[in-house]
Amino acid sequence: MGDPRCHRAPQVVTGLQWARAEGSGGVPVWVVVLAVLLGLLLLALLCYGLYKLGFFKRAGPYGTAMEKAQLKPQAASEA
Repeated sequence: MGDPRCHRAPQVVTGLQWARAEGSGGVPVWVVVLAVLLGLLLLALLCYGLYKLGFFKRAGPYGTAMEKAQLKPQAASEA
């Protein structure tokens, strides 16, 4: 069959050097802080609006009073 060492795949080595673009100092800290604060403010306003619209009110486990009455077993029909 032959020697398995003869059928090696060629290896490729790539060098990588990290470099910053010239004149790029990154994002200033105050921009990040301001963006986080504005995001939290927007989230708070959204939650407040949903609260005022009744989004977070919990309904009972069976829903309306009519549904509750239909789910209760009637003692007269069981006997």
